Amino acid sequence: MNIETLKTFTQLQSLALTLPMLVLCIMVLLEIKRPAHESCFKKGTRNQMCWILLGLFFGFTGKVVESIWWSIPWTMSYLGDYRWFQFNSYGVFFNVVFRQVFFTVSAYCHLRAFLPPNTGKKSLTFIHYILLISLVSGQGFILYLYYIKNH
Repeated sequence: MNIETLKTFTQLQSLALTLPMLVLCIMVLLEIKRPAHESCFKKGTRNQMCWILLGLFFGFTGKVVESIWWSIPWTMSYLGDYRWFQFNSYGVFFNVVFRQVFFTVSAYCHLRAFLPPNTGKKSLTFIHYILLISLVSGQGFILYLYYIKNH
């Protein structure tokens, strides 16, 4: 078996496994709808369970949209459709929103959920600093890449 055959088999398995993953992710989203509404909106405050459920919502929603999108160019690639590269190049727009932003918000929500209630704002401030530093560092990295490429 050569690398191209293995790559094709893996690509097909990825497409095949996308369906059960999507079905189960959507089922999770449907299951958390009511508890999330009760935990986040009826009580008027965001408690630990609310943050967990919000994290699940953003994480699973991002995964569903991202996976649906990527199944399109992978299918086109397997079928040899000449437009697959064009569709593949649009993936960056889906990745920024549904992978980077949604997964970052999901992680933030989960971190908020696991803050000990007695630590107050100290732990939350630490999380905010880490988030801010990582955002600034990421932007600095792309500015550095731009500088390297254009000078």
